[in-house]
Amino acid sequence: MKSIKSLLSVSFLIVGVSLLLVIILSFRQFQLTRQYSEINVISERALFAFGTIREQVTQLLITRDFGQLKTIIPEIELLNNTISQLYDSGIVPGEYKLAMADNIDLSGLAISLRRIDGEKNQTEAGLKLQEEMRLVSESLIKVDRIISGQIRDSVVSFQLSFIGAMGVLISCASFILIALYRKAVKPLLNLSEQAAGGAVEETGFICQQEAGSEIVQFITSVNELLERVPLPGEAGPATMLHNGEIVSTTINETTNSLNGILNYAQLLLESDTENQLDDEQRRMLEKIIDSGEKIAAQWQHISQHFSV
Repeated sequence: MKSIKSLLSVSFLIVGVSLLLVIILSFRQFQLTRQYSEINVISERALFAFGTIREQVTQLLITRDFGQLKTIIPEIELLNNTISQLYDSGIVPGEYKLAMADNIDLSGLAISLRRIDGEKNQTEAGLKLQEEMRLVSESLIKVDRIISGQIRDSVVSFQLSFIGAMGVLISCASFILIALYRKAVKPLLNLSEQAAGGAVEETGFICQQEAGSEIVQFITSVNELLERVPLPGEAGPATMLHNGEIVSTTINETTNSLNGILNYAQLLLESDTENQLDDEQRRMLEKIIDSGEKIAAQWQHISQHFSV
């Protein structure tokens, strides 16, 4: 990817996706934590309620007040409703629900409480009731531990997934930033060093191979402008053309003025028919005419050179 614009677009896209993912996963984690907290509260409530029921049953068995055992059945029904909430929860896995249904037999416990008052051997029936309650209590404790472990594992697994996803996005963003540094920042720093060196007026800017396409286009345009601008002490094509026009015009004007002087000198020399000029004056006029003709020939040659 050579374009800096493309790299910037990808980097902004990654940042946007990261922020969106953070928001979604944070909301999901909050929702998951709340659901697991509710399940954990229900499990602890069921365990506490059954512990209270077991204490009441134990106390009535000790006092041999078997007729009052029936009064505990409504509490068992409330406990059954609480446990039903665990069955209805979609968070608790199906295998745990099946184990709870097999081991937590509250209906059988309620039936035993009704029958114990009419049993002949109430002591033996009380022992069986205690055994049933012990099994239910162990099952509730196991379920509570399983649910707590399941909640902890699920939350940790989700957090690890969250961290992994963010790690991937951060890694991608890091690679994009490294590419931006190599294709944009580093070439610009190199251009700054070249400009500080002072040799760019003669050699132009040198572009690194890893620079982005926008940097390459910029350097190419700057180098083209440097080629058009003349160096100090040098004349560019336009300046040279302008100066040549000025010199050519000056030569023509000077040549015309010199031709006028030569014509006046030639006319003065030829008009001296009465020998009013002495020999020295005539020689001076002849030298002026000869020198003027030579100067005019030289100016004419220079004028032809600038007019080419």
